[in-house]
Amino acid sequence: MNQEKIQLVHHLFQAWNNGNVAEILDCYANEFTREDIGKNKKYGKHQIEKSVTAYFTAFPDIHYDIEKLIEKDANIVVCWRASGHHKGKLMGIPATGKYVLFNGISILEIENKKIHKVWYMWDEAGMLRQMGMLTELRMGTQSIHRA
Repeated sequence: MNQEKIQLVHHLFQAWNNGNVAEILDCYANEFTREDIGKNKKYGKHQIEKSVTAYFTAFPDIHYDIEKLIEKDANIVVCWRASGHHKGKLMGIPATGKYVLFNGISILEIENKKIHKVWYMWDEAGMLRQMGMLTELRMGTQSIHRA
């Protein structure tokens, strides 16, 4: 494995766990783009600080754990788990005080010791369900009626 890339990923996650926005931003190239696969949206570097700040506000004790790292060419695949208490507004949802635990996968394209592109998908519905914003889905326990 390319140790420089692995070290960058660990540094990024440590910066998240330390609440260090400047260190998080420093991990990304100026021409960075991010794709949220679940929402089919693309974002640039200017959105990182806004997103990071929103999550630190919503989850002041947010903590990320790296579950698995896989390297392929210029890419690092990171399977991760995040947890924290919902103490601030997020996505228009006021603080619930609830503890949430959710998983995600990020594919980071790294060149010249910087992250240039990220594709990611995470269990946003699971997080919202734990916050009490979505009900549990019940498959097979109720019949479906059609008009």
